[in-house]
Amino acid sequence: MIEFEQIAPHAHRITVMAEFRQADAEALAGFVKDHQAKGGGGNLLIDLTAMAGFSWSAVAEEMVHFPLLLKWVYGLDRIAIVSDEEWVRTSARLESALLPGISYQVYDDDEAETARAWVLEQVKNPHTGAFHEIDVSDPKIAAYELSGRLDREESEKGVAMVRAKFDLDGCTRLLLVIRNWHGFDLDRLLSGDVLNGKLEIARKMERYAIVGGPKWIRTYAEFTSNFFSGEIRGFELEDQEKAIAWLSE
Repeated sequence: MIEFEQIAPHAHRITVMAEFRQADAEALAGFVKDHQAKGGGGNLLIDLTAMAGFSWSAVAEEMVHFPLLLKWVYGLDRIAIVSDEEWVRTSARLESALLPGISYQVYDDDEAETARAWVLEQVKNPHTGAFHEIDVSDPKIAAYELSGRLDREESEKGVAMVRAKFDLDGCTRLLLVIRNWHGFDLDRLLSGDVLNGKLEIARKMERYAIVGGPKWIRTYAEFTSNFFSGEIRGFELEDQEKAIAWLSE
């Protein structure tokens, strides 16, 4: 089943529920034709959190209308795809990479409000708010929480926040709580601000605690402590208080 909703003068939401079938593909083609007849463009939020797969007849129907769909997509300004299935999000990112000039922003289901805010142009950055400061009531600890996906802009903002905190007298310890991890955009690795900022932070840092997130992140961080004078430890999400106690020693 597929539903169409105009959520703003410049934005629509398409919701797919249960199995995406041939009738749904036909309805999508009809929506696109109508939208193009009205001038096209705008932003699109695609909600796939309730989708339970698709039929091959639906795929065949989409291929029939592929030129129309492609022209329509190229005319859109912002496209956000929300899904609770990893294979759907991965497929969307691959499709975005393989279609020149088209950029999808992909979100997990717990980022649905972030996706909607971006489509409605309430925020400039598609992943705004993924990295934010938290209070641990200890002036020597710079504490932050990560929930979402790190793109280049959010990474640069986060590094700048930590650097500013470490410029304060006595602040030499860092806490990062990874509440929900949705990966990162590769172009953040090309940012000079991120690289140089991390090196400056590492020179000043005495202790660094990473709480939560995938185990490989904590393991890798602990391994890198061999190359810096500061100590790095990983903690499970439920051990946040233990991490704070260790940083406060």
